[in-house]
Amino acid sequence: MVMEQKHTGAARVMAILDVLSSADVAEFPEGMTVSDVSRSMGREKSVVSRQLKSLLESGLVARDAAGRYELSWRLFALALRAGDQRLMKTAGPVMLRLTEMVRERTYLTVLSDGEVLTVHSESSRRSIEAVGWVGRTVPVNRSSSGMALLLDHEDEHIVDIVRRGDDGITAREAREFLARVQDARRRGYTVANRIFDPELLGIGAPVRDYSGRITAAVNISGPALRIEPHIHVFAGHLLSAVQAFQQPLSAVRSLA
Repeated sequence: MVMEQKHTGAARVMAILDVLSSADVAEFPEGMTVSDVSRSMGREKSVVSRQLKSLLESGLVARDAAGRYELSWRLFALALRAGDQRLMKTAGPVMLRLTEMVRERTYLTVLSDGEVLTVHSESSRRSIEAVGWVGRTVPVNRSSSGMALLLDHEDEHIVDIVRRGDDGITAREAREFLARVQDARRRGYTVANRIFDPELLGIGAPVRDYSGRITAAVNISGPALRIEPHIHVFAGHLLSAVQAFQQPLSAVRSLA
């Protein structure tokens, strides 16, 4: 009976958070009052007031001087951390299936200080394959993951990031890289053909969190001669894997 009451209480709290997250910005530009929330939920104002006070004390909602409530930044931060944890838990099985499908090494990467950091990799177990690279970084302009991680950035910001790197690339080279990113936006995936190594080809795609923000990238990399004839097929498998990544990450979307 005690457990049932706890679940009921949690459900009521989630219902309040859901109402606040789905509030019409045009109607409630500054947030919702207790009356607004209770009316939306069809609950007693006194009950909703107590629950909002509890959420305020826990830091999950914020209240302005006029008594209007909205979701707090702490709640968004918690949701982002939950997404990061889900990403890492999901990575292994999904990437293993992708690796077995394409028979090439796969990588999970994030953006770190303007470079691409590999945080997880699955081996194809073939005698000739790309190296593991976990814990190491490469310049964003040298990999398909770098392109994928920058897809949502402004064009000028992309050029600036690339020019700040240690490669000493020219303005023309930076613009050529930007053109590859722009092509990738239209395709939905990136291709780095022999730009990291004259014998390697990479295909990348971004991974988005519950808010739609790019937080990571997955890429396939291997000998160019082996991958080049299958770019479109491999890209299809990659995008399906990314979709599998994003399904659990979207579980917190209702808090956005």
